[in-house]
Amino acid sequence: MSIGNVGKSNFTKAVKALLNRVYDTTVVADSLFEQAMIWYGSFAERQQQQTELEQQVFLFKNRQAQASKGDQALIERNLQKAQNEHEAFSQVQQDDNLTRYESLRRLCLDILALSDSDSFEETNIQTAKVLGTIQLMSPTEGKNVAASNQKSKHLYKALLSLRLLDRLLLDNHISHPFIVKRKQAMTETPRSDDYQPFRDDIQVPLLMAALLQDIGSCHPDAQRILKGPAGDLDEFRMLENEERTELLKISYRESLNYVVHALGTGVYQGNSKEQRDWFVQNEREKQSFLIFLLKNAIKPEHGVGNLLKIPQIYTSVVLSTKANYSYESLPKVGLVLEKGVEKGIYSPVAVAGLLKITGIFPQGFGVTYIPKDSDRQDLDRYEYAIVTGLYPEDPRMPICRMVTRNLTYNVSAQGCVISVENNLYYPPARKKLERISEERLLEILSKLVSNFEERKNMALLPKCWHPSEYFSYTKNQNLWNKALTNSN
Repeated sequence: MSIGNVGKSNFTKAVKALLNRVYDTTVVADSLFEQAMIWYGSFAERQQQQTELEQQVFLFKNRQAQASKGDQALIERNLQKAQNEHEAFSQVQQDDNLTRYESLRRLCLDILALSDSDSFEETNIQTAKVLGTIQLMSPTEGKNVAASNQKSKHLYKALLSLRLLDRLLLDNHISHPFIVKRKQAMTETPRSDDYQPFRDDIQVPLLMAALLQDIGSCHPDAQRILKGPAGDLDEFRMLENEERTELLKISYRESLNYVVHALGTGVYQGNSKEQRDWFVQNEREKQSFLIFLLKNAIKPEHGVGNLLKIPQIYTSVVLSTKANYSYESLPKVGLVLEKGVEKGIYSPVAVAGLLKITGIFPQGFGVTYIPKDSDRQDLDRYEYAIVTGLYPEDPRMPICRMVTRNLTYNVSAQGCVISVENNLYYPPARKKLERISEERLLEILSKLVSNFEERKNMALLPKCWHPSEYFSYTKNQNLWNKALTNSN
């Protein structure tokens, strides 16, 4: 499969950079989750410092009230010094909060810049490109699957939340006054880079909420449950029910704590009192909206918390961190959501909205299918394709980019919509090829895999294929450029 050089295109690098800004392990510790680890880890120490400084001020104020006239000057100096130290400490905390807040806000704006466009169609292409790139960069076999998916799931979920918001607004399924008001303001307010009501007050807080939903898991108490008191347990193991319940409680509580005390709100820069008053009020409303999203996501019923809840469930399947992760079971995510609707656990409106967007097959999933000849007759082989489009007309028929043609990898391949009848994920399609000899199926496999000797024991009629090796070549990373799409 050697086609060019292994590496990353500029777009793939941009997606990787966003993932690193959300969740990473570095010397500088500047990713969102690293910042949270530091903040939670030093919380007790900061609280102690705050208490000691407040006690110093209180002590000198008491002495000032009781001291003789001759001691007043000395006590006044000590009081002033204590007050200055207290104010300086508080200012450092406020500055740190603002640094974290602005870092997160810029991250959200950069996510929007990469995934949003002026048109609905182009926005969905861009979003498919980011989602597909995340999936295609993620290992699908081996010991690193859980750790990689843990890193990727926050951005993936955040993007799904954005697109679900679009869908539910289009279908008039959102009545939350703050969202409706800002959506309306988008059409009434002249477009400006400085302030866009819908982008800044709805999309950015929604992205923040999605990225921060699990931030409380960085708290030391949560980490002790995940990794054990000595830090030597597998954090991705199956937790006991009691442990899991406690972890969820801690994560929820501390995520809200982080929003309020580690981030706070933006700070006005300027000299206009009127603008400052508006800015402060708007920041409070945005923070209230963010907190409401996090709280409502616990039991959203038909509320806007579904903007977080349903993408969270979808992502937990597609980018699973469980030990029983199985790549070929990813298309079952639709069944998981639909079963939740049947049980009354998930909102039918939100689930239907998300599956309308994604279809059954996740972006970047490797599809095996039976091609047709020029007379629309099935050929006696299967080929490879990759899911590259959102909003399939039929959720079971993914919009794909052909990757092989005549059993040869083709960089400039065409697009195709793969029918249920010819998609080997479904039994009827596999049944069509059962008449083909084992020798012929082995021949097909030998042309499609790079290490045939290692892989010749693979299923001769594979339900799917793993495209990560193919995608590792820079030339193969532009799967979303415009191409003629045929039905298959």
